Amino acid sequence: MFKLLMAGALILTAALPVGAQEVNSKSFKIAQSSYPAYVCTNDVGGTLNLRRRPGQNQRIMLQIPRGQGVYVISDSVRINGRDWVKVSYGNKTGWVDSQYICAVP
Repeated sequence: MFKLLMAGALILTAALPVGAQEVNSKSFKIAQSSYPAYVCTNDVGGTLNLRRRPGQNQRIMLQIPRGQGVYVISDSVRINGRDWVKVSYGNKTGWVDSQYICAVP
């Protein structure tokens, strides 16, 4: 069973482009809860909403452009099927959808 799980994890990891792997995966936990990262949306001119609280229905404070650096300051929180992490960007602190955050290589 362990070999099957490891093989599946390796195949999944190999299938994702470099830098596009999720920072907070369900099966693997990041050892540290604070780390530098950047916004990695699929859209070239894309932005990521920084929200006051975790959740899609929460107020948007500002939009962070793709490629901009952020600092993740909390473990993820799962709300309505999405994982949210608390980040700092400039002088603001808020929550973003973790699928669009990539760890700095």
